[in-house]
Amino acid sequence: MDTTHILQPTATVSYSFFSKVKRFIAAMLLADWVLGNAVNVFIQNLNRKGLLGLGGDFQANNLIWGDSIWLNLLHIFILAFTAGLFGFIFGYLSRRVSLSEKIIFTTLYVFIRFIFIGLFSVIIDSFFPTYSAGFNNILSEAFFAITSSTFNLLVVVLGHLVMFVSSIYFMKFGSNLINDPYYSIDKSKNGTLLDIKWFHYLWLFIPIAFYSQIILNLIYLVGHTIVTLVRNFGWTTLLGGDDGKNGNALDVAWGSLFWIFIAASIVVYLMDYLRKILTGETSQHWVVKLLISISIAIVVPFLILWFTSLAG
Repeated sequence: MDTTHILQPTATVSYSFFSKVKRFIAAMLLADWVLGNAVNVFIQNLNRKGLLGLGGDFQANNLIWGDSIWLNLLHIFILAFTAGLFGFIFGYLSRRVSLSEKIIFTTLYVFIRFIFIGLFSVIIDSFFPTYSAGFNNILSEAFFAITSSTFNLLVVVLGHLVMFVSSIYFMKFGSNLINDPYYSIDKSKNGTLLDIKWFHYLWLFIPIAFYSQIILNLIYLVGHTIVTLVRNFGWTTLLGGDDGKNGNALDVAWGSLFWIFIAASIVVYLMDYLRKILTGETSQHWVVKLLISISIAIVVPFLILWFTSLAG
């Protein structure tokens, strides 16, 4: 058995509270601003197409998604996924997290909105008293909308409870993975994820969020194509006959899936190549690396957004 990777040097990790705060910020940015935001944009695009029926003013970061039980359950599931992702990344970057730290940082993550609202309210009352009345009225209306309905209050409480449990539960998986002796990635560099230093994700959120949005839309199109094929599949399909006004269902499905997987493969390749540039696995001049990084992170997403419908 090859055990050479077990003996690779392990980075010296700072377990101070301040270092945990930095990793908390990085994990929160990655979980919410990048992948969580991509999911929210995808949901808003579905609603804009009239598939959810939540109205034109709907925002995916709302605490309550209409009056539907199923849509709110979907929202709670997304919150659990995002919180679990935060917990996993935080545990991964920290490498060692005590129970008290799990509770402290999970509480900060789950209630960060209310903490910011409280701080902002204090600032408004202290420095901008003329606007404080209007701001407090908005807060009062929001809290009244939540507390005046048993359904709304139950959804909000259940959502935050699920986030808390999911975050703490998945922290141990992140810590266990990075401490596994057979896991060789990120062993020699402190504060890295996929060998990329955490601060790079402060600008990498642009391409990651954009390409994640494309992949989510591609997954949706794959599912839509498969459902269409199943619903329109007839005995004449295998013989090459037409199945309705769209032609042969098998030909339509195959053509759609072919181009969908081609686009997904290009997206995965671009992100992998960008990772290799940031980790120093390529040998180009730094100017070339900078130009390629800008192209992949900004230019290509802009061109795709401008000339195609892949981004939603």
